[in-house]
Amino acid sequence: MTIQKPLPTPADIGRYYDQMGPFLATLLGDNIHVGYWSGPEDQSSGTEAQERLTDMMIQRSRIGAGQRLLDIGCGTGRPAVRLAQATGCSVTGISVSAMQVEQANARAQKEGLSDQVRFQVADAMELPFPEASFDAVWAFESLLHMPDRAHVLRNAFRVLRPGGILVLTDVTEQHVLTDEERTLVYSGLMLTSLLRFQEYSLVVEAAGFSVEEALDITPNTRRAMVGTDKLISKEQEGISAAYGTDFQAMTFELWPKIAAIFTDKLGYLLLAAVKPA
Repeated sequence: MTIQKPLPTPADIGRYYDQMGPFLATLLGDNIHVGYWSGPEDQSSGTEAQERLTDMMIQRSRIGAGQRLLDIGCGTGRPAVRLAQATGCSVTGISVSAMQVEQANARAQKEGLSDQVRFQVADAMELPFPEASFDAVWAFESLLHMPDRAHVLRNAFRVLRPGGILVLTDVTEQHVLTDEERTLVYSGLMLTSLLRFQEYSLVVEAAGFSVEEALDITPNTRRAMVGTDKLISKEQEGISAAYGTDFQAMTFELWPKIAAIFTDKLGYLLLAAVKPA
């Protein structure tokens, strides 16, 4: 018999990112998302691959100067800053992590974008914005943390103007997980749910959107977790200093298993949709 644990709440997710910031920065750098490699011969660094995926999101957002984008799950703000620099648009980023919001606003200030890019603590389950107040919404690998993905998509639909664009990336369940694998990945990465690639467009369309593009980019993102176990081993002194030896030992044991499941059994989706005019 499988015992179902309660799903993490938005407050739980916020605490997770408040606490795990230094660890995630060790693994992923300033971009808290995977990268996109064009093929087996692509020798791009992790950061270069991450920026390429950000640029793919920017291209699909179809936004420019004088327009507004809502970034749901903004992390520490690097993708939003890159978006603003590339397009001239204004960005409002939200996160349930107060630490991430503080770091993101500091990043915008450092780049001279404080008047153009702003971040605030807010819950995507209860977006504090009026109807039709944004020209685009994106969710960069954040919906997997939401207690109700469909509800967040309906909220995104509400705050978008007619004709506005939704762009998102998300982890998918490419191969069925065992109960043990699901427990390990969900608890280790603070997930609430995973969809199959085939299900995703249906969920987005049920929220009112018209899906323009849904890409399975799993082969291009598989490299994201490869070698992170070696990186943890290399940085174990810093991890111990930040979190203690017990956490370091637990991570050293469990992270290679999580990374292997991510690489072998999970997939990755890039989707663009429009709110009908």
